[in-house]
Amino acid sequence: MPAPVRLAARLRALRPEATHLLDATHDRAWDVADHDLLGAMRTRAAVVLGHPDGRRLSPAGAVARDCGEFAEQFVLDVTGIGRAERDALLRHFDDAAATDLVRAFFVVEYALRLELLSARLFGGPLAASPRGRAVPSTDPPAALLQALADYQDAVVRGDALDPVLTELVRLRCARTHNCRICQTLRLADAREAGADDAMTAAVDRYETSSLDERTKTALRVTDALITLPAGLPEPTAEDARTLLGEEALAELCLDVSKWSTQKVKVALGTDGADLLPVNEEGVSFFRFDDRGRVAGFSAEPDGRPPTLRGAGELSGR
Repeated sequence: MPAPVRLAARLRALRPEATHLLDATHDRAWDVADHDLLGAMRTRAAVVLGHPDGRRLSPAGAVARDCGEFAEQFVLDVTGIGRAERDALLRHFDDAAATDLVRAFFVVEYALRLELLSARLFGGPLAASPRGRAVPSTDPPAALLQALADYQDAVVRGDALDPVLTELVRLRCARTHNCRICQTLRLADAREAGADDAMTAAVDRYETSSLDERTKTALRVTDALITLPAGLPEPTAEDARTLLGEEALAELCLDVSKWSTQKVKVALGTDGADLLPVNEEGVSFFRFDDRGRVAGFSAEPDGRPPTLRGAGELSGR
């Protein structure tokens, strides 16, 4: 039986719908891949992240070896995955199966990250969902994709972070993971709220920028979650609790997990932004509707076009 997601109880209390959907997504991830293989990849990730579930394993065969090496690079720095690493997966899986495995591993990996960071930020007991495991689907890949989309929609519906800080966090994720789609995009609501080019450019050098301390603290937490969450210093965690507050911190953690789904596309080399309408600066604007779904893309921040085909995929799903 796969290990359940164990999050800080306070995070679950603050965002019950989203964390419930994370549990469901985690269940679906185990339905699309061989349990032994995904379990070995999870263990490899736990070692890299400093999670208590980590332990050294000797790969049993070429599939486990290649997938383990892919998993380690995915965790350490997804930008280091190139043609050679993708080809190693494709020696054992076709395109669809490789995509399913990478998507499932992303969910498992990010559950580990959220476990570690939620414990450091919120303390207290870690809690798993009390419900039973979902009944396996007759179409596991489709069920995982839908569960992940439902989770992301619920995350976006949070309103504890203002649009500007949401955008700066999103861009920090995009630039760290070097996602071409997400670096091209800008949240129209954030632009309207004052996130101009100078502010978004400061994300790359935020520590020496004129951004306020609250924003810098949020970006430090973002960096910890997308690199080594167990290494978040306690003084930074205390600053985050003081300057952001619990509700904003809960939203920040889940937002980073939502934006980081871009790792799947980066790892697979499918993060091209060619379908996006862009302005002269190569930027495309987008919005979310009330359900938390992408409402369309435009070359101008005030444009409200109909949703493009594949909008969810372009926005990182």
